[in-house]
Amino acid sequence: MTDVAPRHTGSPATSDAHAARYDELAALAGGSHPRFDRAFRTRLHVLDDGWLSLTELDDDFHSMRVALRIAPDGTITAAAGKMLRHPFDTCPRAIEALASVVGSTVARPGAHNQIKERMPRDEGCLHIADMLTVAFRAFRIAKGHDIPWEYKGEESRRTFLTMMPNIRDTCVSFAIAHDD
Repeated sequence: MTDVAPRHTGSPATSDAHAARYDELAALAGGSHPRFDRAFRTRLHVLDDGWLSLTELDDDFHSMRVALRIAPDGTITAAAGKMLRHPFDTCPRAIEALASVVGSTVARPGAHNQIKERMPRDEGCLHIADMLTVAFRAFRIAKGHDIPWEYKGEESRRTFLTMMPNIRDTCVSFAIAHDD
Protein backbone atom coordinates (compact mmCIF):
# COMPACT_ATOMS: atom_id res chain seq x y z
CA MET A 1 0.00 0.00 0.00
CA THR A 2 1.13 3.51 -0.78
CA ASP A 3 1.48 5.82 2.19
CA VAL A 4 -0.96 8.72 1.95
CA ALA A 5 -0.57 11.76 4.17
CA PRO A 6 -3.76 13.61 5.10
CA ARG A 7 -3.33 17.35 4.62
CA HIS A 8 -5.27 18.35 7.75
CA THR A 9 -5.03 16.75 11.19
CA GLY A 10 -7.19 17.30 14.23
CA SER A 11 -9.87 19.88 14.84
CA PRO A 12 -8.97 23.48 13.98
CA ALA A 13 -9.16 26.01 16.82
CA THR A 14 -11.69 28.06 14.85
CA SER A 15 -14.36 25.32 14.47
CA ASP A 16 -16.15 26.24 17.69
CA ALA A 17 -16.12 29.92 16.74
CA HIS A 18 -17.71 29.11 13.37
CA ALA A 19 -20.37 27.01 15.07
CA ALA A 20 -21.13 29.89 17.43
CA ARG A 21 -21.35 32.26 14.46
CA TYR A 22 -23.90 29.95 12.84
CA ASP A 23 -25.99 30.13 16.00
CA GLU A 24 -25.77 33.94 15.92
CA LEU A 25 -26.84 34.07 12.28
CA ALA A 26 -29.64 31.53 12.74
CA ALA A 27 -30.97 33.56 15.68
CA LEU A 28 -31.56 36.46 13.28
CA ALA A 29 -34.58 34.56 11.96
CA GLY A 30 -36.13 34.89 15.40
CA GLY A 31 -39.72 33.68 15.29
CA SER A 32 -40.29 34.85 11.72
CA HIS A 33 -41.96 32.62 9.16
CA PRO A 34 -39.55 31.47 6.40
CA ARG A 35 -40.03 33.08 2.99
CA PHE A 36 -39.08 29.75 1.37
CA ASP A 37 -38.64 26.26 2.80
CA ARG A 38 -37.11 23.27 0.99
CA ALA A 39 -36.21 19.81 2.22
CA PHE A 40 -34.57 16.80 0.57
CA ARG A 41 -34.74 13.34 2.09
CA THR A 42 -33.20 10.10 0.83
CA ARG A 43 -33.80 6.64 2.23
CA LEU A 44 -31.74 3.68 1.04
CA HIS A 45 -32.92 0.12 1.47
CA VAL A 46 -30.83 -3.01 0.94
CA LEU A 47 -32.60 -5.56 -1.27
CA ASP A 48 -31.66 -9.13 -2.17
CA ASP A 49 -30.40 -7.93 -5.56
CA GLY A 50 -28.99 -4.50 -4.69
CA TRP A 51 -30.44 -1.30 -3.32
CA LEU A 52 -33.57 0.83 -3.50
CA SER A 53 -33.14 4.60 -3.20
CA LEU A 54 -36.21 6.74 -2.40
CA THR A 55 -35.63 10.50 -2.59
CA GLU A 56 -38.15 13.22 -1.77
CA LEU A 57 -38.16 16.95 -2.45
CA ASP A 58 -40.68 19.15 -0.72
CA ASP A 59 -40.77 22.92 -0.89
CA ASP A 60 -43.30 25.70 -1.21
CA PHE A 61 -43.99 24.86 -4.87
CA HIS A 62 -43.04 21.20 -5.30
CA SER A 63 -43.60 17.79 -3.79
CA MET A 64 -41.69 15.22 -5.85
CA ARG A 65 -40.51 11.64 -5.46
CA VAL A 66 -37.79 9.63 -7.25
CA ALA A 67 -37.15 5.88 -6.88
CA LEU A 68 -33.98 4.17 -8.14
CA ARG A 69 -33.15 0.46 -8.17
CA ILE A 70 -29.40 0.11 -7.92
CA ALA A 71 -27.38 -3.04 -8.62
CA PRO A 72 -24.62 -4.04 -6.16
CA ASP A 73 -22.01 -2.48 -8.49
CA GLY A 74 -23.83 0.88 -8.39
CA THR A 75 -25.53 0.66 -11.80
CA ILE A 76 -29.06 2.08 -11.94
CA THR A 77 -31.35 -0.69 -13.21
CA ALA A 78 -34.70 1.14 -12.91
CA ALA A 79 -35.84 4.71 -12.30
CA ALA A 80 -39.29 6.17 -11.72
CA GLY A 81 -40.84 9.20 -10.11
CA LYS A 82 -43.96 11.21 -9.50
CA MET A 83 -44.94 14.78 -8.84
CA LEU A 84 -47.48 15.35 -6.13
CA ARG A 85 -47.34 19.17 -6.35
CA HIS A 86 -45.88 21.31 -9.13
CA PRO A 87 -46.33 24.86 -10.44
CA PHE A 88 -47.12 24.12 -14.12
CA ASP A 89 -49.21 21.54 -15.98
CA THR A 90 -46.16 20.57 -18.05
CA CYS A 91 -43.96 19.71 -15.03
CA PRO A 92 -44.97 16.01 -14.73
CA ARG A 93 -43.53 15.40 -18.23
CA ALA A 94 -40.06 15.77 -16.68
CA ILE A 95 -40.53 12.46 -14.87
CA GLU A 96 -40.32 10.68 -18.24
CA ALA A 97 -36.66 11.75 -18.49
CA LEU A 98 -35.75 9.54 -15.52
CA ALA A 99 -35.62 6.57 -17.92
CA SER A 100 -32.46 8.10 -19.40
CA VAL A 101 -30.45 7.57 -16.19
CA VAL A 102 -30.92 3.79 -16.30
CA GLY A 103 -27.50 2.27 -16.98
CA SER A 104 -25.55 5.07 -15.31
CA THR A 105 -23.57 4.44 -12.16
CA VAL A 106 -23.94 6.06 -8.75
CA ALA A 107 -20.89 4.40 -7.21
CA ARG A 108 -18.14 6.87 -8.06
CA PRO A 109 -17.47 10.48 -7.08
CA GLY A 110 -18.57 12.86 -9.80
CA ALA A 111 -21.30 10.42 -10.85
CA HIS A 112 -23.82 13.23 -10.70
CA ASN A 113 -22.07 14.78 -13.73
CA GLN A 114 -23.73 12.06 -15.83
CA ILE A 115 -27.14 13.49 -15.03
CA LYS A 116 -26.77 16.56 -17.25
CA GLU A 117 -25.46 14.39 -20.12
CA ARG A 118 -28.18 11.75 -19.83
CA MET A 119 -31.09 14.02 -18.89
CA PRO A 120 -30.85 17.43 -20.59
CA ARG A 121 -32.65 20.18 -18.65
CA ASP A 122 -35.08 20.83 -21.50
CA GLU A 123 -36.27 17.21 -21.19
CA GLY A 124 -36.10 16.84 -17.40
CA CYS A 125 -35.95 19.50 -14.74
CA LEU A 126 -33.46 21.05 -12.38
CA HIS A 127 -35.30 19.72 -9.34
CA ILE A 128 -35.14 16.11 -10.53
CA ALA A 129 -31.44 16.58 -11.30
CA ASP A 130 -30.95 17.93 -7.77
CA MET A 131 -32.79 14.92 -6.36
CA LEU A 132 -30.61 12.53 -8.35
CA THR A 133 -27.45 14.29 -7.11
CA VAL A 134 -28.66 13.92 -3.53
CA ALA A 135 -29.53 10.24 -4.13
CA PHE A 136 -26.15 9.46 -5.77
CA ARG A 137 -24.20 11.01 -2.90
CA ALA A 138 -26.38 9.31 -0.30
CA PHE A 139 -25.69 5.95 -1.93
CA ARG A 140 -21.92 6.43 -1.64
CA ILE A 141 -22.29 7.49 1.99
CA ALA A 142 -24.55 4.51 2.73
CA LYS A 143 -21.95 2.18 1.22
CA GLY A 144 -19.70 3.42 4.03
CA HIS A 145 -21.84 1.36 6.40
CA ASP A 146 -20.24 -1.69 4.74
CA ILE A 147 -16.86 -0.64 6.16
CA PRO A 148 -15.99 -2.33 9.47
CA TRP A 149 -16.59 -0.13 12.53
CA GLU A 150 -13.00 -0.43 13.71
CA TYR A 151 -12.14 2.11 10.99
CA LYS A 152 -12.77 5.27 12.98
CA GLY A 153 -10.56 8.12 14.10
CA GLU A 154 -7.50 9.86 12.70
CA GLU A 155 -5.50 6.77 11.72
CA SER A 156 -8.51 5.40 9.84
CA ARG A 157 -8.48 8.35 7.47
CA ARG A 158 -5.09 7.19 6.19
CA THR A 159 -6.51 3.67 5.75
CA PHE A 160 -9.56 4.98 3.87
CA LEU A 161 -7.40 7.11 1.60
CA THR A 162 -5.28 4.07 0.76
CA MET A 163 -8.19 1.63 0.34
CA MET A 164 -10.38 4.03 -1.65
CA PRO A 165 -8.30 6.50 -3.66
CA ASN A 166 -11.49 7.83 -5.29
CA ILE A 167 -12.35 9.71 -2.06
CA ARG A 168 -9.16 11.77 -2.07
CA ASP A 169 -9.80 15.51 -2.05
CA THR A 170 -13.57 15.06 -1.82
CA CYS A 171 -13.74 16.93 1.51
CA VAL A 172 -11.51 18.47 4.17
CA SER A 173 -11.24 15.13 6.02
CA PHE A 174 -10.01 13.34 2.90
CA ALA A 175 -7.78 16.13 1.55
CA ILE A 176 -4.26 14.87 0.95
CA ALA A 177 -0.89 16.56 0.87
CA HIS A 178 0.18 16.90 -2.76
CA ASP A 179 3.81 17.00 -3.87
CA ASP A 180 3.94 20.02 -6.15
